[in-house]
Amino acid sequence: MRLARILELLRGRKAGYTVQELADLTGRHVRTIQRDLHVLESEMGEPLMQERGRYLLLREERLSPLELTLQQARALFIATRLFLRYSDEGDPFAAEALRRVAQIMPQRVRELVRAAAETVATRSFDAEFARHMTTITDAWSRQRVLRLSYRSAGRPRPREIVVEPYFIEPSAAGFETYLIGYSRTHGSMRTFKVERIVSAEMLPEHFEVPDDFDIEALLSSAWGIIWGEGKSVQLRFSADVAWRVKETRWHPSQSIEELPDGVVVLTMTVAGMMEVGRWVRSWGDECEVLAPPELRAELREEALRLARLYASPAKPARRRATRRKPAAPSKDQARLGA
Repeated sequence: MRLARILELLRGRKAGYTVQELADLTGRHVRTIQRDLHVLESEMGEPLMQERGRYLLLREERLSPLELTLQQARALFIATRLFLRYSDEGDPFAAEALRRVAQIMPQRVRELVRAAAETVATRSFDAEFARHMTTITDAWSRQRVLRLSYRSAGRPRPREIVVEPYFIEPSAAGFETYLIGYSRTHGSMRTFKVERIVSAEMLPEHFEVPDDFDIEALLSSAWGIIWGEGKSVQLRFSADVAWRVKETRWHPSQSIEELPDGVVVLTMTVAGMMEVGRWVRSWGDECEVLAPPELRAELREEALRLARLYASPAKPARRRATRRKPAAPSKDQARLGA
């Protein structure tokens, strides 16, 4: 009843309440209200947001209904499925989107689409990630500035960052989702991995997306999410996998040269050698890096380390010795020790 009362209060007031105000209205202690708010958010999945010390219940903005053709519905279905396959976070909103698509699909495939939605709905739910995504999406759609507490890679402590959210982009490389925008803190365009956000707050200040912002142009040099000045990458693939290389367009800048012995050379201009390096490694010895020299040297050193590692049989994992507690003394031993 108390949780229902708190929800009723939050639904009835757009400006939200402080913890103290909720405590006064329900006749409960502040600590009890704090626990209740945590339960509503983490266990019941209610979309709460804290803004300037006040708790608000996010109202989902209802969009106009769509009339889709079968092919358009199919495109949305595949796009949602693709996003979910490359995301390691449960997303109840994506699951509900699939359910909505299922409702308009022909009867012959409706149950299959609905079953796919139910499978997604059973994934583990990360309330913190969902809360951050909700705040980011809301700020993005309203063109409102965000204040993030963000933990950069390799840094133990988070840093406060003020950013104008321009775009949300998934990355298949590490099952990650990124916020792309102008960081007022850094004074430049930046990417922020949503999984590294400690907290996100939508500020009242609005911003305007520059007219010349073009997400496709920005990411044209990226292999995944890292953009910038591209480097020429040349890769030689063996004849055994040449057919696989030729059937896919891996990057907008690519060109493929077929050699007489069946070998192919893939050339492209890419920023972010770390990302393309992961992909190169997935081909094993079927792919040889011709350029750039630093990527070739990096893989050579790694190959030498791997050769040393696998030169001898695997050693069994060492288990930490556990100390056994001494057995309780018998009555006779106890007497002797007395």
